[in-house]
Parts: sequence; C-alpha cells; structure tokens
Amino acid sequence: MSLDIFKKRLKENNPCGTYLFYGKEEYTKDFYARELRKKITLSPLPEFNYIIFDAAVSDPSELSEAVFSLPYMWEYKLIEVKNLDLASLDSDTAEEYKRVISELPEYIILMFLFRSEELDDGLVEGNFYVKKPKSENTKSDSIENDDSDNAQPAQKGKGKGIRIFIDAIKKDGLTINFPNEIGEKLENWILKHFSARKTECDRSAIQTLISLCGNDMYTLHSEIEKLICSPAQRPISQAAVLQYCCPNESYKVYELSDALNSGDMKKVKQIYDNLIENKTDPSLLLGYLSKCYSDMLIIKAAVEEGKSHSKIAQIMKKNEWLVRRIASGLSQKPNGYLAYACEEIDRADRKLKRFSVSPYLVLEILLFRIGLYGRK
Repeated sequence: MSLDIFKKRLKENNPCGTYLFYGKEEYTKDFYARELRKKITLSPLPEFNYIIFDAAVSDPSELSEAVFSLPYMWEYKLIEVKNLDLASLDSDTAEEYKRVISELPEYIILMFLFRSEELDDGLVEGNFYVKKPKSENTKSDSIENDDSDNAQPAQKGKGKGIRIFIDAIKKDGLTINFPNEIGEKLENWILKHFSARKTECDRSAIQTLISLCGNDMYTLHSEIEKLICSPAQRPISQAAVLQYCCPNESYKVYELSDALNSGDMKKVKQIYDNLIENKTDPSLLLGYLSKCYSDMLIIKAAVEEGKSHSKIAQIMKKNEWLVRRIASGLSQKPNGYLAYACEEIDRADRKLKRFSVSPYLVLEILLFRIGLYGRK
C-alpha cells in the first residue's frame, strides 16, 4: 500500500518524491504532512528549503523554477502546493504539472494536500468521464461516473485535466488515501492515546466514546484529552464518557445533510439511527438540519451573484473548502431541490409543534422525502 511505502521512506529518512494526500480523515493527513515538514525544519535555514506554492496565483512554470533550484545547506527541499482547483484544471496546465512531476529531481519533496471536500476519493481511484452538454447553452461539463453513450473520456478543456494530473502522480509518485477509521483499528488508536498519557480505559468506554462522538479523529482527540484531565475514576468507564463527553450532534447532522445531498440513503439511515439511539432531541436535530439548508441557500444565491468561493467563505465565516464542497454538491442537484427541502423542513417543524404524531417518525419521513427528491 502507498501509506506503507511512505512510512518506510520516512523511517529510512528517504522522503523525496511526489505525494498526493487525500481522503476523509484530516487528523492523520495533517499528522503525516507534519512529518514531511519536520524533514525540512531540522535544516539550518528551513525558510530557504520549505516553499509554499499557491497554484491559485502562480502557474506550473513557476513551480518548475522552484523544483529545479537546489536546496540550501540541506539534503532536500519541500514544496507544498496549495489552492490547486482541480475542477478548473485544463489539459494544457495538467500536462505542465505532469512534466514537473515526471522530471522531479531526487532532492525534492513535492506535496499536494487536498481536504476531503476538495477531492473526491473516486476521482483518484475510479474512472471518471465528462458528460456532453445537453444543449448549446450549457456553461460547463460535469465530471462523473458515466458509461452511457453520451459520455466521453475527460481529456481536454477546462476541468478535464484532472485525469492527466492524477495519472501523472500515480505513475511517478504516491497517491495516499486517509479514510475515516472504523472498528478495532479506531479503538486501538484511541487506546494508544490513553496509554501514551498513562491513563487506563475500558474497551467498553472506548466503544461508547465512538458511538457518542463519531469517528472524526480531531473530535475524538479533544474528547480523549477531556477525559484524561477529568477527575473520573480510573480506568475510564462508560459512565465517565457519558458524564464528561459531548455528543457530537452538530457534526453528525452535517454528515446527515451531506449524505442526503449525495443521495446515499443507506448512510442517511445509519446516521439517523445513531442519533436516535443517543436520544438526540428531535427539535434540536431539526434545527441543525434547518441551519444546514439555510447555509446552502445562502451559498447558492451568492454563487449565482458571481461571488467567489473565498468571498462567500469570508462572509459566512466558514472554511473555503467547505463552501466549495457545498456549492459543488448543489450544482449536481435537480432544479427545485433546495426549495423542496426547505418546504419539507418547515412542514415537519409545524408537525412537531402540534405534538400529534411521533417526532422521530416525522423526522424519518422528512429525511426520505428530501433524499429521494428527483429520483424516478
């Protein structure tokens, strides 16, 4: 596996090469990015050997100049590429990146790090195509899995250099996926953190922690610290987790709305069942869901007004990658989706206030109505 190869290189102090970090687990992604940066920060003058290349304002020719300049008083140099918008990457620009990657000197570490909302796993691991426009007025093609007669390989034009770029890294570098961990592997990661702080913890407490807070490692890390610093008896028990840890309801509802937008009804059911099992307040759940869709409306309106993703993120005080992800998801939804979803949320809210039916049944019906909108 790519991650095993990468770990071996780090251990042998041979970190050079091209790396593409992607996947849903930001904690481990950031951990290994820091490990790469450490290889440079140990140098006498790290500021000369660590370059951040902003792809939004610079072109690959400038990257090429940085790549082929020698490191200063050190064995290697790290170049970290940021703000590379794959959705607008044309084939000519992708070919320039491909040349840089294929000719990379042996003393360079070239890192492309994408957040989960910036690069879909399927783009790295699957075969993606560009649909032909349905009419002459179509402004841009959409990239997706499609083996129909109306599809053609994504090779040329705006947004169609993705395959060229990714294939170049696969050929001459490493693509490393960081998925959310589950099951025993995640439990062992939590146990390791408790052990490192010389704190005993029951396995049942660890399982309760995951059930309560989800599997996002940044969230879990903060809750682990909370438990370690708490006056709870040792070993840490289930009761201590329930007493000191916060149910990550807002995060789970964000996941819920994300699953709804992608049409993954199996995931919707799993997240919903978990929220119900933890006795999430129906009104609170509906409130979080309403906020998610309100944000979507604001983002959609701002995009239609021509505002940039960075400007929208600044106005809404959100991360730009999150705004990009929401905008990208909405562009794939049928006309009327948001209006329908908001109308259904409002209808569910009125039903909950009447106390005439089971609130959880109201919510379940709401989720399926939104999730199935536009399906034949």
